[in-house]
Amino acid sequence: MEITMTTPNRQRLIRLIHVAKRDLSMDDDTYRAILQRIGKKASSADLTIPELEKVLEHLKRSGFKVRSKAKPAQAKPSRPLAQDGESKKIRALWLFLHELGAVKNPSEEALAAYVKRIAGVDALQWIDGEQAERLIETMKKWAMRFLPQAVKALVPQVGVLQLSDLERGQLNAVLNKAFARQTFDPMHSAWESLNDVLKRGR
Repeated sequence: MEITMTTPNRQRLIRLIHVAKRDLSMDDDTYRAILQRIGKKASSADLTIPELEKVLEHLKRSGFKVRSKAKPAQAKPSRPLAQDGESKKIRALWLFLHELGAVKNPSEEALAAYVKRIAGVDALQWIDGEQAERLIETMKKWAMRFLPQAVKALVPQVGVLQLSDLERGQLNAVLNKAFARQTFDPMHSAWESLNDVLKRGR
């Protein structure tokens, strides 16, 4: 059995990562996917200090700000994040646009600025159903400027894997549907299917 040494710096990094997860309203699946991608482990407790530092840097780039203990009075209270289904969908699309390279700054502040530009309100909490639909459709159209190329880039990576005839046939059907329709939902399904196969194949 290997015993992992716990140091104050290690404890601080793990604590900051957990704070970032909460501040960014990150669900467990997204959080563990980040840990797996950066550190090849599903728990922060299993990561080395360099791996923890890489995870924290990624979360900072995603909008997390480390609060200074020296000046607590100057810390600006953040507005509670909207947690309704439409808002979560909009936030997920925003992070997906960042993953595609379309959005440079995935923070809540940048999303709020985009919401104000498209819907004319200052935060997701204040959008109505019509505004939410407009935001979602606008973001899907934006994603479609990048998503087909992203899907095409994954195809050769999947092509070298040892797949069964059934798996290959299912993937081809998904891809054919995506490129025949040229709309977001089937293209996103193709992107997810290819990534799922790549994760299993690694």
